[in-house]
Amino acid sequence: MSASCSSMRCAQEKILYGVLGVGAVVLLFPYLLGVVLAGQIGLWSVVVIDSLAYLWLLFLVCYRPLSYRARVYGLLFLIEFLALSLLAITGNQGAGWLWLFLAPVLATLLLDSRNGYLTATLSTVLVVFLGLGGRLFQPGLTPLLRDGLALFVVICSNYLALSLILVFIIGRLLSNLEGTLLALREGSRALELTQEATVDTMASLAEYRDNETGNHIIRTRHYVHLLARQLQQTSAGVACLDDSAVELLARSAPLHDIGKIGVPDEILLKPGRLTSEKFEEMKKHAEHGKDALMHAKAKLGDNHFLQLAAEIAWTHHEKWDGSGYPRGLSGEDIPLSGRIMAVADVYDALISRRVYKDASTHEQAMAYILDHSGSQFDPEVVRALQAVAEDFRTIARRFSDE
Repeated sequence: MSASCSSMRCAQEKILYGVLGVGAVVLLFPYLLGVVLAGQIGLWSVVVIDSLAYLWLLFLVCYRPLSYRARVYGLLFLIEFLALSLLAITGNQGAGWLWLFLAPVLATLLLDSRNGYLTATLSTVLVVFLGLGGRLFQPGLTPLLRDGLALFVVICSNYLALSLILVFIIGRLLSNLEGTLLALREGSRALELTQEATVDTMASLAEYRDNETGNHIIRTRHYVHLLARQLQQTSAGVACLDDSAVELLARSAPLHDIGKIGVPDEILLKPGRLTSEKFEEMKKHAEHGKDALMHAKAKLGDNHFLQLAAEIAWTHHEKWDGSGYPRGLSGEDIPLSGRIMAVADVYDALISRRVYKDASTHEQAMAYILDHSGSQFDPEVVRALQAVAEDFRTIARRFSDE
C-alpha cells in the first residue's frame, strides 16, 4: 500500500485494506456463533456458506500476490455470494438485501462509477434470476416469491433505483474529491518548485562569493539524498528518517553554506591557508547561516524546511570527536542532518579543484573519510557512504566542474 495518501488510488487502497482487515476481525465472532447455532438446528447450508465466505475473506487478506483490482473483485464476489445465499435461504426478511446494497457502493468507492452501475445492474439481474428461475424451474426453491410476484418486483425495482442513485451520488463526490486532490497536488508542486528555485538562488549567492561553483550545490544535494536513503533502509538507529524526511534533507542541503554571505571577501576569497585569526572569522559562517535561516523561520512560523536548513548550516562542521565548530558538539549530540552533510561536504571538497589545491581522486577522498571515521565523521554515516560509493562517483562525474 502507498506510504502517503496524496492520490485517489491511495485513498481507495486504504479503504480496501481497512474493509478487509476490519472485516476479518469483526466478522470472526458472528461467523463462529452463526456456525454453532446453525449446526444445532441443522441448517448445514448456512454452516457451509458462512465457512466458505470467511475462508475467502481470509484469502483476500493474506494472499500477498493478489493485485489491487483482483482483491477488489474478490471482495465484490464475496459480498454477492453472501447476499444471494442469504436471499435464497431467508428471503426478503433477512440481511441479504443489506449485503447486496454494499456491493455497488464498494464498487464505486474502490473502482469507479462505471463499475458501480454494472454491479448494481448485475446484482438485480442475479436476484431476479434467483427468484423467477426458482419459480419456473423448481417451485419453492427460494422464499423470495413467498409474498407474491408483485411485491418481489417492487423490491427489486426499488433496490435497483436506490443503488443507481447511491452510485451517482458517490461517483460525483469522488469526482469532486479527485479534482480537489489534483488541484492540491498541482499547488503543492508549484510551491515545491518555487521553494527549490528560491533555495538554489540563495545558495548560489553564497557560492558565487566563494571559490566553489554552482555544481557543488547540485552534487551535495544528491550526496545527501543518497546517504539519507541508505541510512533509512539499513540503519535501525535512524528509524526517524521517513520518506518525507529524506526529501526534506535533500532540499535543505544546498543552504548549508548560506552563512558565507556574511564573511568578508578578503577572508572568503583569499587563496591558500588562512591565519588563525582569519580562520576564526571564517568559522562564523555557520552561525551566520543559522541566524539568517532562523530569522526567516520566525517570520514564516512553524516551518520544518527552514528549521532543518538552519540545523544543517549550524552543525555540518561539527566533528564526531567534538573537535569541530562552532559549538564543539560530539557523537549523537550532533544532529543527524549535520553528520550527513559533513560527509557529503568533505567528499565534494576533496574531489573538487580549487585555486589553492588540486582535486583528489574518488579513491583518495574515500580513503580520507574512512581514515577519519569515528573521529571526524559518524561511523554509521561512513558505512552508508561505503554502500553508495559508486553512486557518489557517478554523481561527481555527471556534475563535474570541468
